[in-house]
Amino acid sequence: MMVIRVCTPLIFACIYLLLFVLQPVEAGEHAATTMQTTATKSTRAVVQPKAVTASPTHPKIGIALSGGGARGMAHIGVLKALEELHVPIDYIAGTSMGSVVGGLYASGLSTEDLTKAAFDIDWAGMFRSEPDREQLTYREKQNQRRLFSLEAGVSEQGLSVPSGFIGAQDLFLNLRYMTQDLYVDSFDQLPIPFKAVATDLNSGEAVLLEKGDLALALRASMAVPFAFSPVEIDGKVLVDGGILDNIPTDVVKQMGANLVIAINIETPLEKIEANSSYLTVAKQSLYVSLIQNSRKAMKDADMVIIPDIDEYSSTDFNKAAGLIEKGYEATMKKRDLLAVFALSPEEYAEYKAKLRSKATYFKPFHNNAVIPVEVSFSGNQRTSSKILIAKAEHLVGKPISKEDIEHVTRRIMSLNEFEQVSYKIEKTTDGHDKINFEVKEKSWGSDYLRFGFNASTTFDDKSDFNLLVRHERLNMNALGGEWINELTAGTNYSFKTQLYQPLDYKQRFFVEPYAGWLRTFPSIFRNKQGIGEYDINGLEFGGNVGVNISNVAVIKLGIQHDQLSYDVRLGKAEELPTGNFNRTGVVLDMGYDDLDDRIFSLRGTKVRIIGHQYEDSLGSDADYQTLSVYFRQHLPMGDQATLMADINFDSTLNSNAPAYESFSAGGINLLAGYPEGDIGGQHALVLKVGGLFKFKSLQQYIPGDVRLLTSLHAGNAWDRLEDVQVNDLLFGGLGAVVWDSPLGMVLLGTGYTEAGSMRFLLSLGNLF
Repeated sequence: MMVIRVCTPLIFACIYLLLFVLQPVEAGEHAATTMQTTATKSTRAVVQPKAVTASPTHPKIGIALSGGGARGMAHIGVLKALEELHVPIDYIAGTSMGSVVGGLYASGLSTEDLTKAAFDIDWAGMFRSEPDREQLTYREKQNQRRLFSLEAGVSEQGLSVPSGFIGAQDLFLNLRYMTQDLYVDSFDQLPIPFKAVATDLNSGEAVLLEKGDLALALRASMAVPFAFSPVEIDGKVLVDGGILDNIPTDVVKQMGANLVIAINIETPLEKIEANSSYLTVAKQSLYVSLIQNSRKAMKDADMVIIPDIDEYSSTDFNKAAGLIEKGYEATMKKRDLLAVFALSPEEYAEYKAKLRSKATYFKPFHNNAVIPVEVSFSGNQRTSSKILIAKAEHLVGKPISKEDIEHVTRRIMSLNEFEQVSYKIEKTTDGHDKINFEVKEKSWGSDYLRFGFNASTTFDDKSDFNLLVRHERLNMNALGGEWINELTAGTNYSFKTQLYQPLDYKQRFFVEPYAGWLRTFPSIFRNKQGIGEYDINGLEFGGNVGVNISNVAVIKLGIQHDQLSYDVRLGKAEELPTGNFNRTGVVLDMGYDDLDDRIFSLRGTKVRIIGHQYEDSLGSDADYQTLSVYFRQHLPMGDQATLMADINFDSTLNSNAPAYESFSAGGINLLAGYPEGDIGGQHALVLKVGGLFKFKSLQQYIPGDVRLLTSLHAGNAWDRLEDVQVNDLLFGGLGAVVWDSPLGMVLLGTGYTEAGSMRFLLSLGNLF
């Protein structure tokens, strides 16, 4: 190696040419690994080639990192191997995940930093379309179980939908943190000059991101269409650069490299048949286009490294260790070729020292004592800054961490008015720290349509089906008032309009007037057995005053007035009372919910207590009370199972309630082995204990989370409160597979009773 370094330019050129001639051609779909002495002239017009004269003793080496989702973590292994081989890198260009790895490395992060990030990041949460449940308000936690995450905007122009299924809020926060809000006039100023490739949807051209906000550039380069929302930079609407230039060898050459190493980690083509599904054909057609531009790019490279990662998919973020190792191994297989361009240990140490000196601006957040003296917001048009500041003002005047700031961004996202929230640590005029939160309000707001759906059956003579359509008008005033309209149709029908009006900027206190129409078909019971169904139809009016206790609990006190009629729908009409009735009373509603997941909670508690006191002095036709108590507890048992316990108690207490006030204990959720509406009375109690277990054998065939649910039930219904006895309980159980699908929860299982009867169960959708 020392001989090569002191050779004249002529001897070096001869060695370079000899390597090119002797390099074997690898046939196959990934094209050839070659060593070239000349560069193919690029047609890209946005970058002017630099006049770089190669060192007389060493070429300028550039690497082009391709996109490929999780497979891009193999790039970390490639960089690690190049470091061990003492091969310097003079330029980096990347696309999609290649731009993320390349941009972070070029900014000063080490391969150890990148490896740690690959292991530490919660990738499942990073690409989750739903917000972090821990940060949701109590109201939104209840809506999350009733509504799909997808929403539509309503305006004079009609309906509009989000531009991507995943807003990538957490992804952008992590990029912002890892780049330390780096904003430079040119990415050439980074320790290693860098460029990212994106695609402009309006011009249909590749765009080089080479200055400004590094985190935003990386986010734009990996904005996969349909999955992630596009990013707007300098008036351009940008998505994943892999559409046009997945391996940017041309970019690296134009940056000044005279030796280009391309790393290809894109997903290979599958073998498909003529009768394959249209989705398979569409996906393969896209991959064919991507691979064609990649083949050309590899021909323009001087060396191609292709890690053996066919067994990994673009979503295997939890397999970082294997991907990094494969990238390392693929590079080490070319160590003899790469050795020609290696520096001596002394020269490489000097090279790394120069990189570190250029990265002086990179200071890990946790090593700096950030004590903000103020917080501010920018970008909000519809949402009052006072509401936003109320959620962040606790950061002022004390040392804060990255986690503290991210906690606030998630609280702001829980307001459901924003696509993205990011932050910058800035300086005041007198040199103190301040935090500016940059918010991007949803372009399709602030009128939204949200949807819910539930269908369930026990495969007997009764099935339930309900469709829910919800309209929300947010931020009607400076305090964040909301107008909500809900329409339910199916087994039951209802329409409800409601105003939710906070009384302070912290939105702790509120009032909640409402009005609505309903038509329901409750079961009628005599001696605990179902004998028919009522048809109840009418109007309801009311209002509540309430207080939110943090984001986990609420207490509401209100007045409710109903004007209803009831007729017999099923059963002997001559034996059952019918007519009109008014009921007016006081309502107390208390709730607590800190469950950590919408469906598969690992830990947490949920409590709901609702009491009605109907009074003739208020205009009610009858004096009576109702009480409903629901309690659920989740306890983790390792990382594979969760223990659950439920209590459901409904009662009219000691009052003489009308016949239409009754409660049932049967169906999928209550005593699953018994039919829905088969057991009932004016008092009902159901106890459940069971567990949720991870079902890994099915997850390789079904996308999403799949669990095995088992539970034992005990319960019954009674006509009189004094008849409620433990020795009168009926016993049964449930065994089911539960899938958190894109369409909501899917439950398929079997309910059974102590008498030996069994009933198959199916439920699809949301739980409302």
